[in-house]
Amino acid sequence: MAYEDFSLRATVALPAERTSARQARKFIREFCVAAELGDDVCEKAALLVSELVTNAVIHGRSRATLVAARPTGHLHVAVLDHDIRLPEGPKTVAPDSEHGRGLRIVAAVADRWGVEGTDEGKAVWFELDLGN
Repeated sequence: MAYEDFSLRATVALPAERTSARQARKFIREFCVAAELGDDVCEKAALLVSELVTNAVIHGRSRATLVAARPTGHLHVAVLDHDIRLPEGPKTVAPDSEHGRGLRIVAAVADRWGVEGTDEGKAVWFELDLGN
Protein backbone atom coordinates (compact mmCIF):
# COMPACT_ATOMS: atom_id res chain seq x y z
CA MET A 1 0.00 0.00 0.00
CA ALA A 2 1.33 3.43 -0.85
CA TYR A 3 0.46 5.44 2.26
CA GLU A 4 2.29 8.52 0.91
CA ASP A 5 -0.68 9.34 -1.33
CA PHE A 6 -3.07 9.88 1.57
CA SER A 7 -3.96 13.42 2.53
CA LEU A 8 -4.05 12.80 6.31
CA ARG A 9 -1.93 10.06 7.90
CA ALA A 10 -0.77 9.11 11.41
CA THR A 11 1.24 6.24 12.85
CA VAL A 12 1.80 4.90 16.35
CA ALA A 13 4.08 2.11 17.59
CA LEU A 14 2.52 -0.21 20.15
CA PRO A 15 4.29 -2.62 22.51
CA ALA A 16 3.57 -6.36 22.61
CA GLU A 17 1.31 -5.93 25.64
CA ARG A 18 -2.39 -6.47 26.23
CA THR A 19 -2.79 -2.76 27.06
CA SER A 20 -1.93 -1.94 23.43
CA ALA A 21 -5.54 -2.45 22.33
CA ARG A 22 -6.64 0.33 24.69
CA GLN A 23 -3.85 2.60 23.38
CA ALA A 24 -4.91 1.79 19.81
CA ARG A 25 -8.55 2.71 20.49
CA LYS A 26 -7.46 6.04 22.00
CA PHE A 27 -5.19 6.74 19.04
CA ILE A 28 -7.85 5.97 16.41
CA ARG A 29 -10.45 8.07 18.20
CA GLU A 30 -8.03 11.03 18.26
CA PHE A 31 -7.28 10.45 14.57
CA CYS A 32 -11.00 10.42 13.76
CA VAL A 33 -11.46 13.77 15.51
CA ALA A 34 -8.48 15.28 13.67
CA ALA A 35 -9.75 13.88 10.35
CA GLU A 36 -13.28 15.15 11.09
CA LEU A 37 -14.87 11.72 10.76
CA GLY A 38 -18.29 10.96 12.20
CA ASP A 39 -19.05 9.09 15.41
CA ASP A 40 -20.27 6.00 13.54
CA VAL A 41 -17.01 5.63 11.59
CA CYS A 42 -15.00 6.35 14.73
CA GLU A 43 -16.74 3.68 16.82
CA LYS A 44 -16.44 1.08 14.07
CA ALA A 45 -12.76 1.92 13.62
CA ALA A 46 -12.12 1.67 17.37
CA LEU A 47 -13.74 -1.77 17.50
CA LEU A 48 -11.79 -3.07 14.50
CA VAL A 49 -8.47 -1.62 15.65
CA SER A 50 -8.95 -3.25 19.02
CA GLU A 51 -9.50 -6.65 17.38
CA LEU A 52 -6.50 -6.37 15.04
CA VAL A 53 -4.07 -5.10 17.67
CA THR A 54 -5.20 -7.81 20.08
CA ASN A 55 -4.53 -10.40 17.36
CA ALA A 56 -1.04 -8.98 16.74
CA VAL A 57 -0.17 -9.04 20.43
CA ILE A 58 -1.74 -12.37 21.41
CA HIS A 59 -1.40 -14.52 18.29
CA GLY A 60 1.57 -12.81 16.65
CA ARG A 61 3.35 -12.25 19.97
CA SER A 62 4.61 -9.05 18.41
CA ARG A 63 4.73 -5.35 18.89
CA ALA A 64 2.60 -3.59 16.31
CA THR A 65 2.50 -0.43 14.26
CA LEU A 66 -0.88 1.16 13.65
CA VAL A 67 -1.25 3.32 10.55
CA ALA A 68 -4.38 5.37 9.96
CA ALA A 69 -4.98 7.35 6.80
CA ARG A 70 -7.85 9.26 5.25
CA PRO A 71 -7.72 9.26 1.49
CA THR A 72 -10.71 10.68 -0.34
CA GLY A 73 -13.91 8.83 0.54
CA HIS A 74 -12.73 6.34 3.15
CA LEU A 75 -10.69 5.61 6.25
CA HIS A 76 -7.81 3.17 5.75
CA VAL A 77 -6.25 1.51 8.80
CA ALA A 78 -3.46 -1.07 8.89
CA VAL A 79 -1.93 -2.99 11.78
CA LEU A 80 1.57 -4.19 11.00
CA ASP A 81 3.31 -6.82 13.10
CA HIS A 82 6.47 -8.92 12.93
CA ASP A 83 4.86 -12.35 12.68
CA ILE A 84 5.18 -13.81 9.16
CA ARG A 85 2.26 -16.20 9.68
CA LEU A 86 -0.85 -14.94 7.89
CA PRO A 87 -4.19 -15.28 9.67
CA GLU A 88 -6.39 -18.15 8.61
CA GLY A 89 -9.37 -15.90 8.02
CA PRO A 90 -12.70 -15.66 9.82
CA LYS A 91 -13.37 -18.82 11.83
CA THR A 92 -16.47 -20.44 13.19
CA VAL A 93 -15.97 -20.90 16.92
CA ALA A 94 -17.92 -22.43 19.76
CA PRO A 95 -20.29 -20.01 21.51
CA ASP A 96 -18.35 -20.34 24.79
CA SER A 97 -14.91 -19.83 23.22
CA GLU A 98 -12.91 -16.86 24.50
CA HIS A 99 -10.99 -16.33 21.24
CA GLY A 100 -11.41 -16.66 17.49
CA ARG A 101 -13.97 -13.99 16.59
CA GLY A 102 -11.67 -11.07 15.68
CA LEU A 103 -11.49 -11.49 11.92
CA ARG A 104 -15.16 -12.45 11.74
CA ILE A 105 -15.96 -9.08 13.36
CA VAL A 106 -13.60 -7.29 10.97
CA ALA A 107 -15.20 -8.99 7.96
CA ALA A 108 -18.71 -8.10 9.19
CA VAL A 109 -18.04 -4.45 10.03
CA ALA A 110 -15.43 -3.25 7.52
CA ASP A 111 -16.34 -2.27 3.98
CA ARG A 112 -13.11 -3.92 2.81
CA TRP A 113 -10.29 -5.73 4.56
CA GLY A 114 -7.29 -7.85 3.76
CA VAL A 115 -3.89 -9.18 4.70
CA GLU A 116 -0.57 -8.55 3.01
CA GLY A 117 2.85 -9.99 3.71
CA THR A 118 5.56 -7.40 4.35
CA ASP A 119 9.34 -7.56 4.51
CA GLU A 120 9.11 -7.70 8.30
CA GLY A 121 5.91 -9.69 8.86
CA LYS A 122 2.41 -8.75 7.76
CA ALA A 123 -0.16 -5.97 7.56
CA VAL A 124 -3.82 -6.60 8.29
CA TRP A 125 -5.91 -3.69 7.06
CA PHE A 126 -9.48 -2.48 6.77
CA GLU A 127 -11.35 0.35 5.14
CA LEU A 128 -14.52 2.13 6.16
CA ASP A 129 -16.39 4.22 3.59
CA LEU A 130 -17.15 7.77 4.68
CA GLY A 131 -20.23 8.29 2.55
CA ASN A 132 -19.13 11.62 1.12
